[in-house]
Amino acid sequence: MPDSALSAPQLQVVDALLNGANLNAAADQAGVHRDTIANWRHTSPAFEAALRDAQNDRADMLREGAVARAELAFQALDQILQDPKSSTSARLRAAIFILSHALPSPAKERRTTPTLPKFTQNPDFTHKNAQIPQQPYRRPGPKPGRNDRCPCGSGKKFKQCCLNKPQTVAA
Repeated sequence: MPDSALSAPQLQVVDALLNGANLNAAADQAGVHRDTIANWRHTSPAFEAALRDAQNDRADMLREGAVARAELAFQALDQILQDPKSSTSARLRAAIFILSHALPSPAKERRTTPTLPKFTQNPDFTHKNAQIPQQPYRRPGPKPGRNDRCPCGSGKKFKQCCLNKPQTVAA
């Protein structure tokens, strides 16, 4: 994607994000509001592509740095495991970390494709509360007064019989 399709502030935002800034800091560096960046993401395919490329480049750079330091990290874990002065909890955590990352996980091997959230698997799924107005609750009969005869049929006043009982018992 050619950079000529982007304005100067958009290029500044992409460059700031590539150098590790978050969206708020990138917006400050470019002299725009963070909502402007969100608007660019939704309305400008060129900006969205440049932003995605910058984020992928940043992730690749971090991944390469982590791979380069992996040997040192394992050496440090090895020193912790072999040092008798290390606390038992530190040695245990180091051992668990190594084992959890060295041994294949059966769950990871079985799953070949990522599972989608339930709402994307079912195209008919809708959030009912947001789309259907709620109907008011209607009692099956009139509300009994405190001094009326109890609807349970006991012959007592409602306040002395079922007023303070749970609804299921009173019904």
